[in-house]
Amino acid sequence: MMTYKIHCNCERVEISLSNKPIVHAFCHCEDCRELLDIPFHSVTAWKEEEVSINKGLDTITVFQHPTLNMQKHFCKHCGEVLFNTNGMNWCVVSQLLISKCNGNELPQELISNRHFFYEQRVTDIQDDLPKYLRGTDGLLYQEE
Repeated sequence: MMTYKIHCNCERVEISLSNKPIVHAFCHCEDCRELLDIPFHSVTAWKEEEVSINKGLDTITVFQHPTLNMQKHFCKHCGEVLFNTNGMNWCVVSQLLISKCNGNELPQELISNRHFFYEQRVTDIQDDLPKYLRGTDGLLYQEE
């Protein structure tokens, strides 16, 4: 079983991520953009039970978005965003944070392997990764 550790800038919070993420991809959804004020998000998404707060639980502050079923969890001392949660109760951790906490290298198995919600993008990405669009039925389909 793989375990990855992350921490905030002041190291008052430490979190372990276990097993494999549900997703490791670039997210272009409007909700992530609104919550984080970014054009897209390179993420790993973990089941709630695979995220353990080892240190600093009382140091984590939660921002509940006023209109979205999303939360931002961050350190109340240094302001580092540790993870977000979404409507599926996934813990969404930035690949940048994982990299920063692992010698500025993202483990190969966590590198983005696709783009999601590409139809909602605000900027085109020129790479060879598959791009998934949400169809009118709500399902994701690979762009052709």
